[in-house]
Amino acid sequence: MYENLLSLARGPLLKLSLLLMALGLLRVVLLQLWELGWAWSRAGDQFIPWGIAIRRNLSWLLPWRYLHEHERRAYNFTSFLFHVGVIVVPLCLAGHVAIWRASLGVSWYALPGVVADTLTVVTLIAIVGLLFGRVINRASRELSKPQDWLLPVLCALPFISGWLVAHPSWSLVDIQVVYLIHLLSAELLLVLVPFSKLAHMVLFWVSQSSSELGWRFVPGSGDRVRATLGKEGQGV
Repeated sequence: MYENLLSLARGPLLKLSLLLMALGLLRVVLLQLWELGWAWSRAGDQFIPWGIAIRRNLSWLLPWRYLHEHERRAYNFTSFLFHVGVIVVPLCLAGHVAIWRASLGVSWYALPGVVADTLTVVTLIAIVGLLFGRVINRASRELSKPQDWLLPVLCALPFISGWLVAHPSWSLVDIQVVYLIHLLSAELLLVLVPFSKLAHMVLFWVSQSSSELGWRFVPGSGDRVRATLGKEGQGV
């Protein structure tokens, strides 16, 4: 029974979840680009600061910017570690690369076992740290929605089950059951990516660029703003 379920999860369900994620992300990208294009077409200033947009995207990827920010420095750096682990481990774990090769016919660099184990543990610690940070920070706690609490837990499930699959002597449950949980929980996350905050890990370049490309006033709006403020003929 478990063999049939594992074959289903490793094959058709994996391909289906990847397809749904890809189509969902494509939809988000197209909608975002359409909205940015619409905003740009109505803008009085249609100059696009490509250099600023590129620097903004690169700064989002670089970890040391989190170390220089004085406010919530530890939380921000923990969030960075979480993002790295959630992206790198699923893509570069040796067992995952083998599945990609078998399912999709493509493969790439695989992490050494020790590195993968370390990054898995770091990611789990980061998840606990992020949840703890939300608990102790009043502003984050009050602004948090159910998704903000549930997603980290869902992200932890494939990491915990994956660790147990790689170290079966630690598991108190039949390893086939753990492996099935690992596959199904990972595929659930793939499906949820386009419909949750996880999408920003793939589409960060869209969100980071939108402020530079989309935040433009429509023609004549500057004069109306000055008139509203009683500052006609002045700079605002």
